[in-house]
Amino acid sequence: MTNKNILIWIIGLFLLAGCEEEFDWPLSNGADDLLVVEAVITNENKNHLIKLTKPYTTQNQVPNPASGAFVVIFTETDTILTAENPAGSGLYYTDSMNAVVDKLYVLGIIYNGKQYHAYDFQEPGAPFDNPLSYRQVSEGAYTINFQESGGNPNYIKYNLDWQNVGNCVNNIDCQAKQIYYDLKNIDINEQFKPDQEKVYFPPGTVIIRKKYSVSHRYREYLRGMLSETAWRGGLFDAFPANAASNLSDGAVGFFAISTLVMDTTIIVE
Repeated sequence: MTNKNILIWIIGLFLLAGCEEEFDWPLSNGADDLLVVEAVITNENKNHLIKLTKPYTTQNQVPNPASGAFVVIFTETDTILTAENPAGSGLYYTDSMNAVVDKLYVLGIIYNGKQYHAYDFQEPGAPFDNPLSYRQVSEGAYTINFQESGGNPNYIKYNLDWQNVGNCVNNIDCQAKQIYYDLKNIDINEQFKPDQEKVYFPPGTVIIRKKYSVSHRYREYLRGMLSETAWRGGLFDAFPANAASNLSDGAVGFFAISTLVMDTTIIVE
């Protein structure tokens, strides 16, 4: 499908959404007018989340939700509506659904009289190449050996849980999450990035690995996001800039369609 056909299709889908009046698309350079979109739709059959917030200017500030929006996902054959839950949260959930490989998904948003859209394709996923690799660093303490996986861009989320291990007291600090980005690119600021905090865990820890496929456009977004976050502070910082987005003017963030594969490992001595 050509870019021209995609644009025509997007316009047609918005007309079918049943808008009661026509809106202008006035743009503003002010950050207050931006809409921040976070959405990763996968092949999991579940209620998927689309999170809408407003930008913030102070470090560690909690972003304000963008509540009261109309949010819908279109495909060539389906219209998938969402509902904000709880009310006023800026969290919009689809009905139970799962994404399909090689299918175009279009996100449509109407918020405060403005329209936004984005689209993405789901890239195929691949099983893990190897079992989870980890090593012992001291008596009763282990850490993960992060490894590349497959030949296509991806990232892996590691959910660690040792709440049921004997030395976990009152379930405090007995869970952790880590993400390893394997974008199949060579970035000088990634090679010389600051050291990341290591997570140490005991025998008996349950680790769930979730590997997400990454489209070409999503990879560019992730590279920009990492350059502004995890890779910043090294020897070769990039110039500050917004990460590439697939959202239309007036919105930032990314609407991603991803294939998810996962496995579970229990750490043994």
